[in-house]
Amino acid sequence: MSGPRSVAIDLVRVIAVVGVILRHTWYDPTKPVAMIVCPWAIAIFFVLSGYLWSHKRDVAQEARHRAAGLLVPYACWVALIAVPYFVWAYHEYTVGWATWLLMGVGYGGSFMVVPFSACWFFTVMFVAVVLLRWLERYPRWVTWAVVVASIAGTVVVPVVFRYGPLGSGLALPCLTFLVLGQELRRVRPRITQPLLAGLACLAVGAAAVLLGTPDDGTGQLLEIKQSMYGMPVLGILTGVVISFGLILVAESLDKVIPESAGAHVVRLASAATFVIFLHPCLLFIMGTPWSGGYLDFAVALIVPYALALVCLRMGWLPWLTGDQRSCAALVERILPRRLVSPKVQEPVG
Repeated sequence: MSGPRSVAIDLVRVIAVVGVILRHTWYDPTKPVAMIVCPWAIAIFFVLSGYLWSHKRDVAQEARHRAAGLLVPYACWVALIAVPYFVWAYHEYTVGWATWLLMGVGYGGSFMVVPFSACWFFTVMFVAVVLLRWLERYPRWVTWAVVVASIAGTVVVPVVFRYGPLGSGLALPCLTFLVLGQELRRVRPRITQPLLAGLACLAVGAAAVLLGTPDDGTGQLLEIKQSMYGMPVLGILTGVVISFGLILVAESLDKVIPESAGAHVVRLASAATFVIFLHPCLLFIMGTPWSGGYLDFAVALIVPYALALVCLRMGWLPWLTGDQRSCAALVERILPRRLVSPKVQEPVG
């Protein structure tokens, strides 16, 4: 899907980023913030990727496009965080434990500790979207078969998804969010009352949360990074329904958002990559407890956004802000253009 940026979609992105910061600030699974936010804060990014899916790329083009937006910032941020963190870790811990933490960061995914809390998402998203693109060469039922098998896996042996390098195993359950996002796009023209439909989805999602679907029954909340999915099947679907609701409500408000406010929303959405990577570092430095804190949340929200907006305005640190043009130029040097099929022109954006 290409074209001008949608203020509605960018508004959803901003809400999702705020949700992630809320989740990381009030991490205690027994508290209401975690229960409310955990079903959708990560799921919505995958649902949005499916909702905005373009069918104009082949696998190689998809890999290049996503490497620019996901892997370049990932590599740069991990390196930037790792240097001071492991200087501190080797001083604070035993050599053996610090080395174990270093190996975990290198392996990625579920094994990345604070302050690398959000890094896993970028590699998992990369694997998930490239996998979905690869599945497009087969009939649609094959994709659905993979989705059903993955959901079954979250019920029977969820732990197995944790152990893939760079969180690659987690891409299989996350494929569900991508595919259902595609399905929302497919039926979207038939939804003539998006506000009512969106509010209905949010009401259903809220009811599901009250009924405890984010909890697996043993006190463990839905936590994709740790391959925990709440109540079997229903935990995942709760995140999908809430994501649908946020998208539909935002789109219904698109035309009433003032142009000046819309411009600010777009800028905030453009800062998402920088904010997602930086805020766990600040929470780590502040020593934020699981019970959270309003000051900690304010710092983790405002400081990264302020720095990101300055960098974007000045054109500074483009590999850290996820500037698509600069990151794509780096990918161009690493992955020769000849690896991309000449039969399909890569779309802009």
